[in-house]
Amino acid sequence: MVSPAERKSIEFLFYGFHVRMTACDPVRLSDIEVDFSYFRIPDTNKTQPFDLEVHFHDYASRPALPRLPASQHTPRNVVFRDKETSYLDYGGRALACISKNGKQIEVYSDDRHLAHEAVYLTILSYTGEYFDRTGRTRVHALGLETAGQAVLLMLPSSGGKTTMALNMLQRDGVKLISEDSPLMRRNGVIEPFPIRIGVRPGTVVPDVPDSLLLDIQRMEFGPKKLIDIEAFSDRISGPVPISAILLGTRYSAGESSIKPIARRHALRPLVSDAVVGLGLYQGVEFVLQSSAFELLGKGRLAYSRFRNCLGVLRRSTVHRFAMGTDIEQTAETLARFLEEIAAKHESPNA
Repeated sequence: MVSPAERKSIEFLFYGFHVRMTACDPVRLSDIEVDFSYFRIPDTNKTQPFDLEVHFHDYASRPALPRLPASQHTPRNVVFRDKETSYLDYGGRALACISKNGKQIEVYSDDRHLAHEAVYLTILSYTGEYFDRTGRTRVHALGLETAGQAVLLMLPSSGGKTTMALNMLQRDGVKLISEDSPLMRRNGVIEPFPIRIGVRPGTVVPDVPDSLLLDIQRMEFGPKKLIDIEAFSDRISGPVPISAILLGTRYSAGESSIKPIARRHALRPLVSDAVVGLGLYQGVEFVLQSSAFELLGKGRLAYSRFRNCLGVLRRSTVHRFAMGTDIEQTAETLARFLEEIAAKHESPNA
């Protein structure tokens, strides 16, 4: 049995949501720090409960489960419930036990990559639920800032957000709000949620030291190289008002262009990528629910998210971003648009 004194700990603070993680193997903690280094805080040594505690353990120390029927199947795991505890079985390679009303998670696995991904997705889910409770809505988009103004580029998964983000971060006058999930407020303010940036293995990442890179193997989507957001610590935006929404569409040929369109065209993508949350992981809150009746509250959640979308949309211009096959020309098109936004808001008559 390992004593508490032998365990290492690390803490994160997500806009008031306090997470503590412990492990005997410091590698487990350093992997998660790559994901969320922007939100890392010094250990507080607090004695009262945290909003979420996650503890890593060896797989051999997992508890024996009672005979329980499966209550839920997901592509990643099978869920069992026993009174106040939920058990997530990852194909016999990892077990997560969620207890104390969802505030404590014990993760048992010898698979470094599986344990890492399971905890990463869990934190995304918990923080997403917390953001909803505190009036923030995640949107699946690339968020950039120029001259104190936010621009959201909405694209589907694998649509080119990461490529555009890394390109823009090499240019003067552009900061990152989030490469994947900025936070929208009803008053039109976009808050930063800068987490790890994932690229395909073999991608050349200029000016990023190896100490800020991590190779991982994901459960469903294969290997990926992670970039610790610390690599761009001087290029992270604070909260800024929305200026424009770009609706990106990939084309098989032709040059890239950005043209203004009516605001109404952004409504459907916002419903899909913010109200429904396609492309955003939000799984644990469903695991913790014990009956279909608890899902009825999601109607209120949808209304809150939709209201935030409308608040942002009312304060935005909307543009169609036709993206051709020439990556450099596409990036130059986006850079010129950002320069125009900056010029407008830096002008004395703006």
